[in-house]
Amino acid sequence: MLQWIAASQAMRPFILYYTFGLEALQMLEQVTQWIVSHKWTAGELWNVLVEYSSQRLREETRVGFFNWLIPSLSSHDDILNDSYDDRTCSCC
Repeated sequence: MLQWIAASQAMRPFILYYTFGLEALQMLEQVTQWIVSHKWTAGELWNVLVEYSSQRLREETRVGFFNWLIPSLSSHDDILNDSYDDRTCSCC
């Protein structure tokens, strides 16, 4: 997510990111599709990352970023519902 924000700020038209099959990144494509389809700005994504980081530091959450983010996204849109039920991890 940080690389995506940096690329956006640098006005790069795209980035390629290979997950190499890492379980922690299984939801990357679905999350990025949701973010793009809802026209989030780099600033909005940054604010979400800051909130997640704050909650981790205060030990209010122990889940990975996608597992923390996806429930709030899926409550607004069904794009992630099917994938989220089957793909959870604590390391993303």
